Amino acid sequence: MAPQLRNNLKFLLIDDSKATNFFNKVMIEKVATPKDLKIAVNGLDALNILNLPYIPDLIFLDINMPVMDGWEFLKEFQKLDTRFKNVSIMIMLGVELPLEKKVLIHTIPNVKGCTGKMLTRDIIQNVIARLNDSTLTGLDNTTSGC
Repeated sequence: MAPQLRNNLKFLLIDDSKATNFFNKVMIEKVATPKDLKIAVNGLDALNILNLPYIPDLIFLDINMPVMDGWEFLKEFQKLDTRFKNVSIMIMLGVELPLEKKVLIHTIPNVKGCTGKMLTRDIIQNVIARLNDSTLTGLDNTTSGC
């Protein structure tokens, strides 16, 4: 039986692939009925959205993007004020990270885990269930490439 999911979450998808964003948006809307869902095509676009201000509960972040990649975004995100301290970030990976990047991810408090780029019903349910239980604390090494 699927966990009972909170339907008032705010999401930010950050990926340069329109197809991936479309697919992930549809999956999130099917699984979670979000309060709001915004899409950014790179890290700079995402920072502009956050500065509206828009404070999501959960960010799904691609790493490899033009203009400002996921690493640069994470560096800038850490400089944002305390309104963003409870935002959880899931890294979306198409390939496994090199060891030095895996070590780096473990030093960023808001990063809670890694997943594949194409979100599935199970991934979304598990991440949201952990958010609902306030247990999305610390990096989930069981997912793709972390």
